[in-house]
Amino acid sequence: MEQYQLHPVEATQTYVTVILPIAVPKPYTYAVPEKLISQVKMGIRVEVQFGKNKLYTGLIIEVHQNAPESYRPKSIISIIDEEPIIQDIQLKFWKWISSYYCCTLGEVMNAALPANLKLTSETLITLAPLFNYDFTDLNDKEYLIAEALSIQNELPIEEVRKILDQKTVYPVIKSLLDKKIIYIKEDLKEKFKAKKVHCLRLQEPYLSSPDLLEEAFEKLNRSNRQVEALMAFLQLEKQSDYVRRQDVCKKANVDTSVIKAMVKKGIVEVYEREVSRLGQYEEETIDAHDLANQQKTAIHEIDQAFKTKEVVLLHGVTGSGKTRVYMEYIRQALKRGEQVLYLLPEIALTTQLINRLQKIFGNEIAVYHSRLNNNERVELWNEVLEGKPLIMGARSALFLPFQKLNLVIIDEEHDPSYKQRDPNPRYNGRDTAIFLARLHGAKTIIGTATPSIESYFNAKKGKYGLVEMKDRFGGIQMPEIIIADLKADFKERGKQGQFSSTLIDSMAEVLQNQEQIILFQNRRGYAPVYRCSTCGWHGECRHCDVSLTYHKGFQALKCHYCGYQAKLPEECPACGSRELKLQGMGTEKIEDEVKIYFPDAKVGRMDFDTVKSKNAHAKIIHDFEEGRIDILVGTQMVTKGLDFENVALVGVISADQILQFPDFRAAERGFQLMTQVSGRSGRKKRRGKVIIQAIKNDDPTIREVRDHDYFSLFQREINERQTFQYPPFYRLIRITLKHKKTDILNQAGYIYGKYLQQHLGNWVKGPAVPYISRIRSYYLLDFLVKLERNPKKIDFAKKTIMDAQFHLHKTEGYSGVRVSVDVDPY
Repeated sequence: MEQYQLHPVEATQTYVTVILPIAVPKPYTYAVPEKLISQVKMGIRVEVQFGKNKLYTGLIIEVHQNAPESYRPKSIISIIDEEPIIQDIQLKFWKWISSYYCCTLGEVMNAALPANLKLTSETLITLAPLFNYDFTDLNDKEYLIAEALSIQNELPIEEVRKILDQKTVYPVIKSLLDKKIIYIKEDLKEKFKAKKVHCLRLQEPYLSSPDLLEEAFEKLNRSNRQVEALMAFLQLEKQSDYVRRQDVCKKANVDTSVIKAMVKKGIVEVYEREVSRLGQYEEETIDAHDLANQQKTAIHEIDQAFKTKEVVLLHGVTGSGKTRVYMEYIRQALKRGEQVLYLLPEIALTTQLINRLQKIFGNEIAVYHSRLNNNERVELWNEVLEGKPLIMGARSALFLPFQKLNLVIIDEEHDPSYKQRDPNPRYNGRDTAIFLARLHGAKTIIGTATPSIESYFNAKKGKYGLVEMKDRFGGIQMPEIIIADLKADFKERGKQGQFSSTLIDSMAEVLQNQEQIILFQNRRGYAPVYRCSTCGWHGECRHCDVSLTYHKGFQALKCHYCGYQAKLPEECPACGSRELKLQGMGTEKIEDEVKIYFPDAKVGRMDFDTVKSKNAHAKIIHDFEEGRIDILVGTQMVTKGLDFENVALVGVISADQILQFPDFRAAERGFQLMTQVSGRSGRKKRRGKVIIQAIKNDDPTIREVRDHDYFSLFQREINERQTFQYPPFYRLIRITLKHKKTDILNQAGYIYGKYLQQHLGNWVKGPAVPYISRIRSYYLLDFLVKLERNPKKIDFAKKTIMDAQFHLHKTEGYSGVRVSVDVDPY
């Protein structure tokens, strides 16, 4: 590869501190050439060299006159933006995340910015799928790149430098991206297709000479429908820059055959137009329904709480009408010209809610989540920068450049999906959103039917306001919850599949009444274990310390951690026996057994395997809403805030499996999952029924779910956690060391642990081999730092943890050991 030597730094007294989208410990300082001094400002992107010959898009966070003492700064190569893409308040937010969650600013920047705003010298570009090879609007440099891409499918940015014979190419790349001539290659991994609509325009001579339209009407005088279509077109043309064919058809009440006839007569022509990928809401908006008394009371209590508190916990039972309360606060904020962030734990929740909110707020709402491609993300980023009023999204929406944020709503605040697992920053979306709101001076409503123990504790202690909605909307009773004793049932009639007689009888009755059923099993696949009855061998992943799950749809064994697949062996690889059996059950097996018991029922399944494509989850939800599915089998996706008015029965296939998990939050999570899925039953018409199957049916958590008794769960959990020093009384930081060789890992654990214990003493627990000891070929060792809720002690512990990492990596032979730090593991 050609080596680029930068020119010596020009005499200058202006420097910039730049964040790079990589995990370097601190921002880097660059000199500003005299000719660029007038253009530099905080928040704009610049092209810089880092290392020997790697070039990155960096972000200026400070302009100053302080030359670094320890190294001679390089010059920035070029300026990419005219205006800042982030504001000072975002930078404060990034710095807090970096400090609180023990990661670098570069890692936060990498998570926050869409990929199109983070070009590097290794980035690949390609021609846009709809580019029509019209080079007329391109300057010489843009033309050279477009022509090269028409010959080669893709080019790395390093190659672009050679074609233009210059290092400064990012401004040219940005211009081509803005003109939609090129795309970043990774965009096309998601099979991006620009959204196109069929539009109409007048043909010549009518286009350039509107006075000739009378002649056009004469041509159509034998067809009243064509005349009406032309009149509709002319009316719509005055209201918009373009006229969609479907709008003309709708307004004139005609079909496309009428338009085709007008095209043949030379009156109009049909063309395709690319429209915003974010889409527009096309229907008329409606008013939200009137507030019920309980909702009015909740709003009054929230208003009172907001006088002294920044955060209010809205604890409302499932189906109590919390969303209507959110709508009222959104309406008030939008009326004042402010922005609202509405957070949801997962994309599966957004389909129903977005439809519901669009009917009220129309195009004032936009949705941001991880399944948007990079072009969509940049488009939405810019809309928020320009003041888009209402943003609904998963945790990544926190990083958008809000200008007038006044209200943050965190729905289903208890959900573990708010926690980012890998890579850094490992932030909790709920806690981070509360801090973001505080930065903006905004209020926060956190809502759920099953609060996290920490949030309810904060509310009871007076840190948060607490408002409760204890009744279901419309006077509907809470569902009747029946505990089916699997042990007694199997003893009485022998084990016949996964269903108790209670559940089967109830399902038959519901189907007879033409109502719907949800079955919850929190494990995907067909069976989690494939075992030899003779010698005990079972299918294991080559790269992870886990059993392979049998997936009937793929006819293969799959690892749910690394994706490894293996064919189903016909005989035991260890002893040669053919006595191989599937053990356990997943959603595929439940789906199969349902079809055996109820062959005439239409059965659907919603889990990770069935919702991989961008709109698959929306299709399943829509089919269930429209009655095209009678029985929906699913994992925890079916527990989250979905609202189906015809569901009369919910079945929890195995409560034991949910509760028997080695985690101090197992009872809390089990209560939340079972209560949330129970809440899908009987929401609109009449009281629903829930059947929870369990072998150990005397478990206190199951009783609390049956009795809708959150407070007893809270009291029991809070007493245990105080006794055993867990949150909310103590803070946890989990550190995981990873390496492919166990001997190096064990020695690294000794070195790292010794350093921690010297400085933190008995705050440190471990090292210990975790429940799953190897993932993706990396062996794991865990440490747990457990300390009191004392800010100075917590800050000292975090600094020591980062120092220990530095100490380990500078020790010869251990620089390759990966260290991941998880603050507040959840």
